[in-house]
Amino acid sequence: MKKIAAGVIAGAILMVGAQALGASATLVGKAIQAEYTVNVYGKKLADPAIVIDGKSYAPVRAIGELAGFQVTVKGKTISLDDKGRPAPPLSDEKSSLVGPAPVSTPDPAITAAKSKIDIIDEKIDAVVTNILTTSSQLKTSPGNTELKQKLEQYKEEYADLLKQKDQELQR
Repeated sequence: MKKIAAGVIAGAILMVGAQALGASATLVGKAIQAEYTVNVYGKKLADPAIVIDGKSYAPVRAIGELAGFQVTVKGKTISLDDKGRPAPPLSDEKSSLVGPAPVSTPDPAITAAKSKIDIIDEKIDAVVTNILTTSSQLKTSPGNTELKQKLEQYKEEYADLLKQKDQELQR
């Protein structure tokens, strides 16, 4: 009877220990809770980002390449480097870790310019929507002169907004 009790206790200890080790060591075998579409510079990635245990995981190679990085894998390390220059040698592993960026006070002039550009971008989006809507209406009524005039006005407004944005960007 003692041997059976000792066997049950030993088995229970091994099972609990193995579960604790497995839970902390890897995500292999975990269930995917959600998938998200990823856009980089307006381009949709073929592979989705996934969520496991409340954390998002995205396809690093696809994102890195679309963002213009050279993606390399050596052992269990993935590196994203500028395509134009080689990566600097790592002398100290701790010094190469990326941490939080230092907090700096934003320049009010830059903040104001970004705000103006954001407003112009919103106006551009609205005008583009108007252009597309009016163009599709013209396909069904090609002889409608009122729609043609509206379309020309929207195109002029679009050109003006692009000039305004360009002027803000040059400041």
